[in-house]
Amino acid sequence: MNVIEDGEEKAKEKLLNSFDYLLSHNGSGHLEVNTKILKRGQKEIIIQCSRSHRFVVDMKEEEGGK
Repeated sequence: MNVIEDGEEKAKEKLLNSFDYLLSHNGSGHLEVNTKILKRGQKEIIIQCSRSHRFVVDMKEEEGGK
C-alpha cells in the first residue's frame, strides 16, 4: 500500500479525485473500494486506482443501521 491516512473527508476527497482521474484518462481504468470493520469502532477503507490508498475512519453510530 502506498498511502496510509486518517479521516473520512480525506477518503471522500481521494475517491472523487480518483473518479475524476478515470474520467479524464485517455484509456481504460479500474477503480475499486474495499471496506473492513476494525476494532475500536473504526473502519478501514482502501481505494485502489493505479495505487492503493488506505484510510482509517471512526464509525458513526446511527439509528436504523444506516
